[in-house]
Amino acid sequence: MNLTFRLKLLLKILFVLLLLLPACVPAQDDDEWPSLGYLRSDYREVAVVAHIRIKDAEITSRIVGYENWRIRAEVIEPFKGKFKQGDAIEYLHGAEAGFKQKYFTGEKIVFLLAERERESGRRYYAVLENSTLPYNEDRVKKLRVIRGRRR
Repeated sequence: MNLTFRLKLLLKILFVLLLLLPACVPAQDDDEWPSLGYLRSDYREVAVVAHIRIKDAEITSRIVGYENWRIRAEVIEPFKGKFKQGDAIEYLHGAEAGFKQKYFTGEKIVFLLAERERESGRRYYAVLENSTLPYNEDRVKKLRVIRGRRR
């Protein structure tokens, strides 16, 4: 695929996401959303699920209408993957341009894909699109059920 085709495809995807974004925002304000089934679906798709506290966030690159953020955080409670409580974790989060840094602060529940760079083969983590959630106890209880151990 040539660069022009890729950019056009990316812009189309971003356009669709921007159209759908307003419909998703009210649902995330509901403390009981998402459902157990929705969380279970995202859980199955990723390598890491964790309740984290973000320590640092910075923009690492930009393309038209889009920014890549590098997030550094501490694991508060792991639900899936190799990380343990207290571990440092770093991951990438792509977002529409214009997100304020305050969005990337505080406690979150993240669903992370394990990816590899094509050239170097280096492994990194990236968020599953539209899956990062603000922390609340209802979501953590559901993830504990999915994990199979109650605390």
